[in-house]
Amino acid sequence: MVALQLPVVDHPGMTVRPEVTERAIEKIDGADVRDAVRDKLVVEAPLEIRANGEPLVMVMRTPGHDVELATGLLWAEGVLRSAEEIAAVRRPPDSEVGADERGNIIEVDLSAELIEERWPERSLYSSSACGVCGKTAIDLLVLRSQPVRTDVVVPRSVLSGLPQSLRAAQAVFEQTGGLHAAGFFDASGAVIAVREDVGRHNAVDKLIGHAAAGGGVPVGPVVMCVSGRLSYEIVQKAITAGVPVLAAVSAPSSLAVDLAERFQVTLCGFVRGQRFNIYSHSTRIS
Repeated sequence: MVALQLPVVDHPGMTVRPEVTERAIEKIDGADVRDAVRDKLVVEAPLEIRANGEPLVMVMRTPGHDVELATGLLWAEGVLRSAEEIAAVRRPPDSEVGADERGNIIEVDLSAELIEERWPERSLYSSSACGVCGKTAIDLLVLRSQPVRTDVVVPRSVLSGLPQSLRAAQAVFEQTGGLHAAGFFDASGAVIAVREDVGRHNAVDKLIGHAAAGGGVPVGPVVMCVSGRLSYEIVQKAITAGVPVLAAVSAPSSLAVDLAERFQVTLCGFVRGQRFNIYSHSTRIS
């Protein structure tokens, strides 16, 4: 089993925004009861990823594990391609950014030529709100990714229990009820790592960034379980990390299934209790 270890990335002198905040609300219970209380909410804030001081991309996320988020995102997009380049992703000291930007900036120290080559204007085209055609999306992924050939067999009983294990590991969700999660598990169902975020894609990026920072990409014989549905983007990120088995509590899209089939990923959806669907490469599920 690949050991996923993450070096310390936040130090004194660097501001890290909180994951949870509070707001005054009115709680309604029936027709006559109206209570004024304080409610905990998950924080959503912008994170700007910069290269050589210039904005590269902005994402909305839950603060925390920001370096992992940037690393996972840039790895999935093909900007980072080696362990040595991962070290170029850093949180700048507060002294290097404005007061309003502290905690919300990640810097990528790669050459301008490399960034221009690997981050064309079409990057991040693969949003669910975008009309790019499926064939083009798959063809572009083929240029920089290989089929996942890791041998692992996961018992049905283990797969069925992963959503519950994922939920149990969500510390911030326990307080707010407002977060998605992604987790790596071994074939016995043991938790390797879990990351949370207000965005489904961000949670996956944080998880993959965690693996990449520890030198653990491709991730080897693991299962990734995610909350929510399985979109093309989630499967794409799993492929770039070498994930052999991907499971979710909800449905996959048609393009997600096409990608999983093409790149030899076992895709399981509607994992609820003892029931689930296998959409591709079922031989990894015993």
